[in-house]
Amino acid sequence: MASEVLQRKIKTTQDLRDIVSNMKTLSSVSILQYEQANTVLDKYQRNLRDAFQVLAIHNGMPQIKSQKTPNQRHLFVLIGSDNGMVGKFNREVTETVRDFIKEQKIAKKDAYFITIGKRLSALAEQAGFNILNGFATSNSVKAVIDLTETVLMHIEKAISKSRITDIYTCCHYRNGSAGISTEMKKILPVENAALQKLKHKKWETNNVPMMPVDNELMFKALTYEMLMITIARHINSSLSAEHYTRMTNMQNAEKNIDENLEEMNLLYQQQRQEEITNELIDVISGANAMQEKSKA
Repeated sequence: MASEVLQRKIKTTQDLRDIVSNMKTLSSVSILQYEQANTVLDKYQRNLRDAFQVLAIHNGMPQIKSQKTPNQRHLFVLIGSDNGMVGKFNREVTETVRDFIKEQKIAKKDAYFITIGKRLSALAEQAGFNILNGFATSNSVKAVIDLTETVLMHIEKAISKSRITDIYTCCHYRNGSAGISTEMKKILPVENAALQKLKHKKWETNNVPMMPVDNELMFKALTYEMLMITIARHINSSLSAEHYTRMTNMQNAEKNIDENLEEMNLLYQQQRQEEITNELIDVISGANAMQEKSKA
């Protein structure tokens, strides 16, 4: 019967809705975890800024060349997604960095790439990017730190082998109720103006801490820690944006499924009523036929 076929279709659609609802809930929980991780990293980053300020006060900041030179080489750390249900998430990253390279007039031979996300890596390769290394995305907060350490190790190799002068990240960020955006951020070298500004910033107490080690060693150690925290924060931000995108898509899918279920339930009620009516007509017709036969 038509109603039985439709009933099975309704059951399948309800099961699909449960799956979509669970995916939406998981994404919501994941967003919270990655944002909480970044809150912790923000506190540590503030401590590192205080350490940089102490170093600046003790005249331990090096002079960093920030002007453009013919031999500048750029390393881009691209952060994307390995999972589905996120639309143009990876393509937006490749398009953003491609536009940036064009605007900055960076020669193709001077641009190197590290990708996080196998799907993103495939898109970057199709775009002709010079990929040094590619990694899968993390699937937990703990895995982000392990991934960051691995990426940082390959960044150090790239700096040494390819003579990298500038390092950027490109990934998605959440903008509150406005949704998400894709942004390029320069993470190395730090501009001289920003470093020197710390020197003139007032320390909170009258006692400025002393530097326990050589200024150069301390600067390198602090820079390494700041770089690690920055990359970890950007990976967390990307993962939060990814889950936000998926959650939004699941909300839209859930709305469409509910509308379809409402239509199918209405159609089922109509078909079932027609079947019941037809059954009653058959019963009445049969009874009338029996009565006519008995009269004859």
